[in-house]
Amino acid sequence: MIRTPQPFSVRKIQLSSTALALALAASAAPALAQNDENKDDNVIIVTAQFREQNLQETPLAITAITGDALEQRSQGKLSDITAQVPSLQLQPGSAGYGKSMSAFIRGLGQADISPSVEPGVGIYVDDIYFATVTASIFDLMDLDRIEVLRGPQGTLAGMNSEGGALKLYSRKPDGHGGYIEGSVGNFNRTDVKASADFTLVPDQLFVRVSGIYKKEDGYVTRLDYACSHPDDPYVISGALTPMTTAKNCKLGELGDTNVWAIRGSLRWAPTDALEINVIGDYTRDRSQTQATTLLQAGSGTGLGAWPLSYQGVPYDNRFVPYGPNRGDTVYNDPYITYANFYDPGVTWSAADSLGNPDKPNGPFQVDPQTDLKSWGVSGTIDYKLSDNFSLKSITGYRTYDSLAGDDNDGSPVAFIQEQQLMENEQFSQEVRLSGNVADGAVHFTVGGIYFDQNTRYYNKNDTPFGGFGTPSKPTFAFINDDHVNLYQIAGFGNASWDLNDALTLEGGLRVTHEKKDYLFGRYAFDGSGEPFQPLSNPANPLNGQIGTFEGTIVDYRAVASYKFTPGVMGYAQFSTGFKGGGITPRPYFPEQVLGFGPEKVRAYEIGLKTDFFDHRLRLNGDVYYMDFLGYQGTPNVCVDKNGDPLTGLPGTPGLCGQYVNLGNAKLKGFEVEMFARPVDGLQIDASASLNDFKFGKPFVTTNEIVEGASRPGVGKFKWAVGMQYEFPLGGFGSLTPRVDVNHTPGYCGNFACTPIAKVDSYNLVNARLTFRTADENWSVALEATNLFDKLYYLNKIVTSYAGAQPGHPREVALTVRRSF
Repeated sequence: MIRTPQPFSVRKIQLSSTALALALAASAAPALAQNDENKDDNVIIVTAQFREQNLQETPLAITAITGDALEQRSQGKLSDITAQVPSLQLQPGSAGYGKSMSAFIRGLGQADISPSVEPGVGIYVDDIYFATVTASIFDLMDLDRIEVLRGPQGTLAGMNSEGGALKLYSRKPDGHGGYIEGSVGNFNRTDVKASADFTLVPDQLFVRVSGIYKKEDGYVTRLDYACSHPDDPYVISGALTPMTTAKNCKLGELGDTNVWAIRGSLRWAPTDALEINVIGDYTRDRSQTQATTLLQAGSGTGLGAWPLSYQGVPYDNRFVPYGPNRGDTVYNDPYITYANFYDPGVTWSAADSLGNPDKPNGPFQVDPQTDLKSWGVSGTIDYKLSDNFSLKSITGYRTYDSLAGDDNDGSPVAFIQEQQLMENEQFSQEVRLSGNVADGAVHFTVGGIYFDQNTRYYNKNDTPFGGFGTPSKPTFAFINDDHVNLYQIAGFGNASWDLNDALTLEGGLRVTHEKKDYLFGRYAFDGSGEPFQPLSNPANPLNGQIGTFEGTIVDYRAVASYKFTPGVMGYAQFSTGFKGGGITPRPYFPEQVLGFGPEKVRAYEIGLKTDFFDHRLRLNGDVYYMDFLGYQGTPNVCVDKNGDPLTGLPGTPGLCGQYVNLGNAKLKGFEVEMFARPVDGLQIDASASLNDFKFGKPFVTTNEIVEGASRPGVGKFKWAVGMQYEFPLGGFGSLTPRVDVNHTPGYCGNFACTPIAKVDSYNLVNARLTFRTADENWSVALEATNLFDKLYYLNKIVTSYAGAQPGHPREVALTVRRSF
């Protein structure tokens, strides 16, 4: 049965009002139990298995990063932790995906922002699931710790955690302390952070308020090609006309930062048995579009080339300002783009880029800027029923609007421009019952979760190129206005049994039922229902189609761990996970509106955790093998529900934007982490991982996946090492230099692994020098990221052209902090 997506109903709000009134918002996670006593011996407490455990006694491949460690490494965004975590890859999304983050662990994850597909790495903020790739590239503010769980977490985390899970935990209010911090640096960088704790009722009611403001110029310059190249024959002929008369021909920048956020948290502990935590937050991010440059245009990308030209101007390498394919006759600079976000040949009829009718007629032009407005509330109630049993309620509501513009082709030729708006809201309610029996030998947690998400995906696409069956313009300008509803409900349980002081057996089970309805809206720029001139006909009623996916998944986990000595523990684990199914996100014909199944993972893992010399040396490692089932991808030729090619559709030129389960793969690898404090003041940390990803025989007709091929975007070997030493300065305080070096592996950007699509490996060096006063109230730090100003690329997009996102050049900043 097809269910039309609906917004949140009044009844849903009423049903959850009691929980919201009691907890109102804040899954404020268990604080990192790391007091002054155990901080010295480097004991880290995590809650990955629903209860507080020593990191070294938790039979999982898990990395825990404290808030202090984030500061030591000058890490301010969630994607920064990629450097030191094995098998983790977090990157800002491509320019066309707005404020999004590509997240992968062990080669499994998601980069596509469409609400039809699900993330592959679960992200949780104070135990509240964050459901989308969009808006997930958080600025790190006032965190207690981050837990990175590697490998499928179907039982411990739940939905869409096939690669693993990221869990962020905020600092809890304790009634005292705070700080204010300011930073200045090159690119006109200005950062301000602050946090303060207050006691409202002694020993019972506490509040903490935190805020952040970050402003920085972009590092890729947008130049007007016609202005800067007056001798180009197409400028002389008038086919390309200047958009500015400025002497420097500058239109703007890409890749800047302009964000502020605030968070408030409340903790009420009226009795020893009851604690309620409430959190509310708001973020406004008006940063420019992600920095993207053009590497190659026209022929030579290895994937064929369309005969692209507009108004007599060929789309070729004259717009490439750097690299082996450079055709620019004026500039030789990797941080330049001629993208103008403008198409004079399409009239956006009496509307602006979001369809507001009060705007005058005019050419299609998008704003090269993102605009994210995000807020949420969450609440946690912890109630101790007895000495052995406790009940926990976690309630969360979050919503955001994310606007982004993109000039995909990176040139003044109107090839691909788009403006997108993502509106999302989600509500979740989780309840857990935890306890221990048999004199503490058996620990268990059982519970359930309800999740409801509604998304609007609005996208205005201007793709005025030939090759789709007509030479005239516009050939492919349209609006998609899609509405999606996702409903999930799950029950789970996890238990451990200490058979003796050395041997522990653990098991987990989770059953998840999900249903997704996708309502497609397709319109022409004038609002009519015929968006594609060469494709529209009465037999192609895509507008108003509804696709539905529904299914039930069972995940399970079994672990045996053994303590060989008090400081050495080994474990063997089997676990499963999944990424939810969905509906083809970008169909061109009703016949392509088909569902696809979930991705599933079965993982086998053996690990060893060691702690030596009174916690001065910690060495953890694991090896794994995983069966990856039902890879979700796009075939070269659309297929029907039986996997046979879809051909002969009315007016079809062979377009396909379909998702199907293409095939299976096998993954294997190892991960190792080391932390050492050989002498007082000296700290060394290192990590390394190797991931080998190989596809099997594809299920359906495709020229991309071949047996033995790796997944695009997945590198093999990465490593990192960091070192710091605290020099005591007597009554003045201390001086601590720190250096971090990390290696990011290269990878292929597409299945064909064409030369232009290969992303090279690179090494980055970051450094920080911190002076701290003896009373630790003041600190001054000088930091440099990308110390040697390495040119590197985060990702590449290759079709009939090649674009890339360069990493940030060297940044230098001075930070002053006052703690109280």
